[in-house]
Amino acid sequence: MLAALTAAATLAATPKKVVTVTKTVTGPQEVASRWGYVEVVLVVKRTTTTVGTKKSVTRTITAVKVPVYPHHTDRSVFINSQAVPLLTQEVLKTTKFNPNIELVGGATDTSYAFQQSLQAAILAAKKI
Repeated sequence: MLAALTAAATLAATPKKVVTVTKTVTGPQEVASRWGYVEVVLVVKRTTTTVGTKKSVTRTITAVKVPVYPHHTDRSVFINSQAVPLLTQEVLKTTKFNPNIELVGGATDTSYAFQQSLQAAILAAKKI
């Protein structure tokens, strides 16, 4: 019993150190069939918590940007003005570093290209 109390007192006296870093990770430009390219940029927050010798790291996707997407025709502008926000929202909803998101009907090529760029960005974000 004395050992348990001593261990608890030592753990309570051990300082807790928390370091938070925010980085931007860019996926490659992926081809959306004949429509053009899609590129996904993730803003990832990494929090490292150290208590004694134990270290834990958590990563969270805080923002998703799509700087490159098909917008060369009126039709692609119309489709992607609806599809890109839905895809972005889907990524932020999961935030579990999972590239398996719901695709958008009517924007299948954009959705697949988005998913491929997202997967590459997630792999890069796991290395942060």
